[in-house]
Amino acid sequence: VCDDGRSAMKRREIVAIAAVLGATAWLAPLPWWETDRDIYERMSREWVVPGCNDFHCFRPLVPWILGRIPGAPLLVWKSYAVLCQLGAAVAMMHWVRRWHVSESTARMTAWLTALGSGACYTLFDPYTSDPLMHLLGPVLMLLIDRGRIATATGLSVIGVFAKEFAALPLAISAATRGTQERYSEMWRLAAAASVPIAVWALWQLFARTELHYITGPTYSADLTTGGYIAFWMITLSTTLVATLITMVLGGLWLLWPAGLFWGPRDLRRMTLASVPAILVLNALQQPDRALWNFAFLVMPAVAIVLERVPAILGWVLVATQTLLNMRFGAHLPQLPPARLSLAAAVLVAATIVWRARGQLSAAAETA
Repeated sequence: VCDDGRSAMKRREIVAIAAVLGATAWLAPLPWWETDRDIYERMSREWVVPGCNDFHCFRPLVPWILGRIPGAPLLVWKSYAVLCQLGAAVAMMHWVRRWHVSESTARMTAWLTALGSGACYTLFDPYTSDPLMHLLGPVLMLLIDRGRIATATGLSVIGVFAKEFAALPLAISAATRGTQERYSEMWRLAAAASVPIAVWALWQLFARTELHYITGPTYSADLTTGGYIAFWMITLSTTLVATLITMVLGGLWLLWPAGLFWGPRDLRRMTLASVPAILVLNALQQPDRALWNFAFLVMPAVAIVLERVPAILGWVLVATQTLLNMRFGAHLPQLPPARLSLAAAVLVAATIVWRARGQLSAAAETA
């Protein structure tokens, strides 16, 4: 009976998350600036765009699949974003459970994942491979953690045709095993990571030589000038850069380091092993969007802190973060200004860290 009750609760939770994601996608306005919609829709129709001079042509998997689904393109793409973010939430719920937190805490992280800043942005502008990457991150980490390396490698190989990020979880896991001195596993994972990387490199070579694709005028591919981050920081003011980066995680910026400090050593090692990948991806892509790809690193640390405080505080954080991300990511004009939600989320997060620290101190004194 208890198992049936828990299963029913999980199903209700999933339905509730799906409903909120769907409503957010429906209410989100259309971007009022030029996006990548045209090139993705063209790829979905034509499969191959000979001589394409847009780097998105190197990421054909999602438009190839969605182009085969009947219906209005915007509806199809928004549905894809909703389903991927829902899947990411469910996968994250299982991933954080691996770090020995309760089911209640895992449910909170599922909501924080589904309605995170990067997730909400894809409900606003779904014409991107990001929803699939948000899903693959925790899914691949789960598969690797459970020893299903062949399955993870196969998914990663498929995923690199959507975005090169799909190869990173295997590489991060290999580096993590190295810091743990588990060298046989490290070499096995390194060999596995080399497969999607090699496939990605061969696809790049084929597309450039046989299809005559070029990356076009994008700062992401121009490493001589510092990549996209150099353009981003030169174009935007320091205040705006700091604001955008802060908005990405909001109050989670306080919980992430606290969870790393109080959490197990393996979590710190995994995060340390991820630093090169985080720096490279954020240098080559728009940082306020690229950072959310690493939610699978943030959420276990967040869950560890939430586990140490009353559940009501955790759900208040979920609510304030959701308001922030729906305004900042999904651009819902009906909600209060993002700066107000950010202040509320940071205040709640600070309270959570303070309460968690107090509980740990009390437990230490009792011991």
